[in-house]
Amino acid sequence: MSRLANCRILVVEDEFLIAAALCDMLEDAAAVVVGPATTIAAAMQILQEQPVDAAILDMNLNGQWSDPIAVDLQSRRIPFVFTTGYGANERTERFGARVVPKPYGWEEVEEQLAQAMLDGVAPSP
Repeated sequence: MSRLANCRILVVEDEFLIAAALCDMLEDAAAVVVGPATTIAAAMQILQEQPVDAAILDMNLNGQWSDPIAVDLQSRRIPFVFTTGYGANERTERFGARVVPKPYGWEEVEEQLAQAMLDGVAPSP
């Protein structure tokens, strides 16, 4: 059984096909998908309304950095990983977040998210 089984995972991704594939992979791993959210506003709304155990957060949503979501996740002590085509950078360092480079495979996402959940949450910057 997957290490993510029964965990409520928020998916924040602006590319429909990537979000759909990620949701399918999470469901196959017996995780509970929350979302997906395609915008900062939608992600923040979900965080206000639903419990979340962890999140997969696209670093750039339609040209906007997803920092407000990362700040909110940290303040709630919810572990998350960034997914990005930009690679590790000052954002991942600032948030103490793990990063999964795009394109990625399921094993990479599952490993990094499971590790983030074990690591806990870095203190807010």
